[in-house]
Amino acid sequence: MQIKGIKKGKFIELLDDMNIPDGTEIVIDKFDIVVPAKPGFWERLEQFRQENNVEELGIDDDFLEGLRDKSPGREVIL
Repeated sequence: MQIKGIKKGKFIELLDDMNIPDGTEIVIDKFDIVVPAKPGFWERLEQFRQENNVEELGIDDDFLEGLRDKSPGREVIL
């Protein structure tokens, strides 16, 4: 049996109905906690591109070109 829940401090809010009366003491003797990994920048970018028509928005691969200052910057004195 697998039941999903959300941890809130010392409590776990169950997302599914367990069909047991409130106040019933239960014991969890063995379980695996699976925490889904948060997607990184590239995964979120790909998801954004799939969900939105980037051509219609005028976004292409070159839209960041020229935004970065490529000069070496000031001299560092140590």
